[in-house]
Amino acid sequence: MVVKVTRFTIGSEPLWGILDGEEIAPIEGTFVSTADILRRPPAELKTRTGAQRFPISSANILSPVTAPAQIVCQGLNYADHADQSGHAPRQKNLLFMKAASSLSGAFDPVIRPAGCQMLDYEVELGLVLKRPLSVGDHVTRETLGDFIGGLVLCNDVSARDVMFGEAFLQWFRGKSARTFCPCGPWLVIPEPEEVAELLDRIEIRLWLNDELRQSAHTRDLIFRPETCLNDIASLMDLSAGDLVLTGTPGGVILQASAPLAQILTTKLFKDSERKEAIVQEATAHARYLTPGDIMRAEMRTDDNTVDFGRQLLGVLDA
Repeated sequence: MVVKVTRFTIGSEPLWGILDGEEIAPIEGTFVSTADILRRPPAELKTRTGAQRFPISSANILSPVTAPAQIVCQGLNYADHADQSGHAPRQKNLLFMKAASSLSGAFDPVIRPAGCQMLDYEVELGLVLKRPLSVGDHVTRETLGDFIGGLVLCNDVSARDVMFGEAFLQWFRGKSARTFCPCGPWLVIPEPEEVAELLDRIEIRLWLNDELRQSAHTRDLIFRPETCLNDIASLMDLSAGDLVLTGTPGGVILQASAPLAQILTTKLFKDSERKEAIVQEATAHARYLTPGDIMRAEMRTDDNTVDFGRQLLGVLDA
């Protein structure tokens, strides 16, 4: 059994609820954070709903992942994305961070920062922890459900000109602007014994202005969730409610090319020259996100039994 939990407002204060068809059933009790929700098993959450229902259309849907939370990301974790980025075959798991203040809702606008010329999308499966992960912990496929409490659709929005143009390649800065981590609309909470099997059969897709740009299946992940969690545990601690993004498939706007590689290698220590050259080369061959663009993403199991919801994200200028 899975439950789909959403965080929403109708009045002023955020509420938590369970998706019930086209309605939301509020969960009774005090839940400040995602970690609070994940302390309760799915069956108990269902017992905490009463007769009250709100139409989804009447609610403002918020990110079901709450700040403060650490956001750890995997990069180049699908073979087609690694190949298109010039990093195939992969030998090491690539990890980086996003700021918790980048969290936003599934229908909130993505704000393009002033001066950004290479705004890009990255649809991803997110894993939300329900217990701490620290040194000494070892995660296996069989114990994934002991650590992962929820699964969520995410978009790792990225300012490529900042990532590769700022001093010494500022990935954190290029991925952490406010609104750069849309999450939801639902947090899907399975029973512990369902987690591993569920992670084996998820499909994710993203359309830009109704053109399909990204499509992948979790069977194509290079480094599996248990491998990623063990890599993280060897490096740092995670807490309940923290978010792990598992990587994006191919089809992002930025594609590797020989001229871009030459710019990065020959102008590594020339920040202003490198950024100008990267923007000129990349934007000559691709159109990056601009105000008015609409990103639509969805995630579901390959047999359509579990639907993780859809995101609809418009782009606005700061």
